[in-house]
Amino acid sequence: MIFTTFWFLVFMFGFLGLYYLAGYFAVKIRLRMLLIAVASVAFYHHFTGDAGILLIVTLGCLTYFAGRIKNSILINLVIFCVALSLVFYKYTLFIFSSLAELFPALSSIPASEWSPVVAPLAISFFVFEFIHYLVDVKDGNKPISSPLEFLIFASFFPTLVAGPIKRFEHFIPSLKHGVANAKLISLDTQVGFLRVIVGFCKKFVSDMLTLYVAGTVPIFASYALIDRWLIFAAIAFKIYLDFSAYSDMAIGFSRMMGVKIQENFNWPYLARNIKEFWRRWHISLSSWIRDYLYIKMGGNRVSPLRHGFNLILVFVICGLWHGAAWNYVLWGAYHGVGLVFHQYFETFILNLKGKSFVLDFKQRNRKFSSFLGAINWGVSWVITMVFVWAGWLLFFYPVDQSISMFKALFHV
Repeated sequence: MIFTTFWFLVFMFGFLGLYYLAGYFAVKIRLRMLLIAVASVAFYHHFTGDAGILLIVTLGCLTYFAGRIKNSILINLVIFCVALSLVFYKYTLFIFSSLAELFPALSSIPASEWSPVVAPLAISFFVFEFIHYLVDVKDGNKPISSPLEFLIFASFFPTLVAGPIKRFEHFIPSLKHGVANAKLISLDTQVGFLRVIVGFCKKFVSDMLTLYVAGTVPIFASYALIDRWLIFAAIAFKIYLDFSAYSDMAIGFSRMMGVKIQENFNWPYLARNIKEFWRRWHISLSSWIRDYLYIKMGGNRVSPLRHGFNLILVFVICGLWHGAAWNYVLWGAYHGVGLVFHQYFETFILNLKGKSFVLDFKQRNRKFSSFLGAINWGVSWVITMVFVWAGWLLFFYPVDQSISMFKALFHV
């Protein structure tokens, strides 16, 4: 994890020292903007090298100038180029290796001839931010006029590696407020520092769970039933704690600079259905998928069959966004199918609640209805958690191993 490296801690607190010191100069706003820009470029270059810098600068320049020109055809072309760069760097090897399994003749071609060596760091995050920017500008939002502000939006180092995925309409005003008002002794600094500490604590617990899971999963079936369920829960909590730790640290470091970044997790393991889970889990990604894929494909305004297909498709894309492998595709499809079933079940329940005999029963048996409501809450939560946590097995392990582990939870 980059945020826990010695290099980053020295870098971050050295940067914050200069950032707070700059607040005593008359030109503090400009000076702090330059500090953030230089620090962001230095941070990214340190971890990705010249090749990574070249890509983000090239795509950033294309995005900035397309937004300034505001020509729909040009914006569409740049969106295509930005998306294509993600496909090329992250999915070329996956696509060709999958094709090689279908067409063995392709396997004779060395992978180095048609595949990049490695995807640049954080490409999934900055590509999604560039696409969001271009789509929103095309839809009528005012573009970022300052090249310096756009550079910071594109490369802001606390969020660059693992999000949250920023929206420029919220980020730029918050950035301006931060560079104008940040102080060493302030509520923002205190809250931000505490948030960073929470992130470090989460990461520590996550690492302990990772060691526990690594030692127990290979002999999962040999454990007693209760221990299997504990391992099952450990897998679920290690990914939540690990991912939310990144977000906590990113939000905390940003807050220490006076910049407020949107929340990314809202107690997702309290969700009572799969739809609510995705409103609480990786909020910046799920809202991006909703706004720039799901709604653009028709949302809930299309036929039920088309709606179900769209849900599954956007979650397959969500799965692929996490990684270029078939288990991520299956994990995304799994959640898409779950959302489709939830949608149909929710419609059925809403129709049922409107029936006269149901309303009459609730009026006559209010206490019993309240009791049933509490039972429904608990059962809904258990079903949702088993569904979500079972999905993490698909996320982490091969399909046959995932199925075998899930069966073992029920002594099957």
